[in-house]
Amino acid sequence: MTSAEHPDATTAGKPADGAVVARGREAVVLDAGPGLVRRRYLDGRDTTTEVALHRHVAAHGYPVPALHEQEPGGMVMERVDGPTLLEAYVAGTLDADAVAAVLADLHARLHALPPPLGTAGGDRVLHLDLHPANVLLGADGPVVVDWASGRTGDPALDLGHTAIVLAEATVAGVDGAAGDVAAVAVTRPHLRALLVAFLAAVAERDPLARLDDVVARRLRDGMPPDTVQAGARLLRDLASGAVDAAPGTVA
Repeated sequence: MTSAEHPDATTAGKPADGAVVARGREAVVLDAGPGLVRRRYLDGRDTTTEVALHRHVAAHGYPVPALHEQEPGGMVMERVDGPTLLEAYVAGTLDADAVAAVLADLHARLHALPPPLGTAGGDRVLHLDLHPANVLLGADGPVVVDWASGRTGDPALDLGHTAIVLAEATVAGVDGAAGDVAAVAVTRPHLRALLVAFLAAVAERDPLARLDDVVARRLRDGMPPDTVQAGARLLRDLASGAVDAAPGTVA
């Protein structure tokens, strides 16, 4: 008899799992019925802080899936059908400049939101994982998912995080442990082109102003040190003009 047929103490009371919709490094997204998905963290973490931030940005009109219910170790939310921004880029639906423009706009809109009450002066809402695989292109436009890392702080940290994620993928390829994104056939020259376009799109906001802090955070989060440092070097070299910014070359 399976656990589904005879629930034990670890499964009793939990909602039945639906088909897997998507997989990430830290969570799996499951079908939860018509128009809904269940995001379930592999470590069963408390999602109170994430849910509160998700609801805050939604209340101020930021494009996120409608959140229906918080659950132990996860949440139930609106299902958004459509490709990720990364998938649209690989498919040729959008070029590097168009993808960069979407990312830059989503950052600008997020950092313009009023922060939650009690936020330190000058701090804004941050996503801290706003890369092309965390943006879905729904029927009504881009929708930002995966708010697990979200908090308040300096917007330069948010911009720098997007930049270093793209830089790390450029120098080392997409991490095989990153879930479904690892299966997207994106080349390193394509990633470099996107990185260069993103840095240009947000240049006036000084995306590398907090690069040292971004690197330190990536290392604390357990990302491979060699990859993080190589990504940071590429960013500094691009900023200084020490390497060619042409998309056809890879550092």
